[in-house]
Amino acid sequence: MIGDTLAPALASARWRALTLTSIAAVVVALVWRFGWTAPLAAYLYFGMVVTVAVVIDARTLRMPNLLLLPSYPIGLALLGAAAAADGRWWPLGRAAIAMVAVAGFYLAIALVAGGQRLGLADVSLGGLLGLVLGWVSWSALSTGVILGWVLALVAVVVWRPGCRPGRTPAIPAGPCLWLGALVAVLASR
Repeated sequence: MIGDTLAPALASARWRALTLTSIAAVVVALVWRFGWTAPLAAYLYFGMVVTVAVVIDARTLRMPNLLLLPSYPIGLALLGAAAAADGRWWPLGRAAIAMVAVAGFYLAIALVAGGQRLGLADVSLGGLLGLVLGWVSWSALSTGVILGWVLALVAVVVWRPGCRPGRTPAIPAGPCLWLGALVAVLASR
C-alpha cells in the first residue's frame, strides 16, 4: 500500500529526480537552520515526508494521507524527545496548539469550499505544518501560513491563462503551503 502511495513520486526518471533533489535540498536547508540540535531529527523527518507528499500532490493533485497521518504521532514523539533533551516544554505546547489551530483553519476553508479546492488530506498537511511552524514561534506560524496561501494565489494567477473562462484552475495546494512553511522556518532565528 505504501508502494502504491509513493508510485507517483517515483513514476518516471524525471519525477524520481525531482523527488530526490527536493528531499536533498530540504535536508541541507534544515541542517543549516537547526545544526546538530535536539529538534533536527523531527525536522528532518517532517522535511522528507512532507516533501514526498507534496511531490505526489504536484503529480496527482491528491495529497497522500497514508504518509501524513502517521506523521502526527511520530512528529509529536520526536518533538517531545527534543523538548525533553532541551528541558524546554513550551515549544512543544505551542506546536500542539498551532497544529490544532491550523488544522481547524484549513478544515473551515475546506468545508466552506465544499471540498472543491481544498480536501481533507490538505487539512492533514495543515496540521503538520502548524506543528512544524509552531515549534519555532508564533511569528513563524503566521508568516508560514500566510506565505503559503500567497504562493498558492500566485500559482492560480500563473496557471489561469490555460484555464477555461469562468473556471479556477486546479493547482496542487500542498507544494505552495509547504514552501511557505519551509521559508518561514528557515528565515526564523
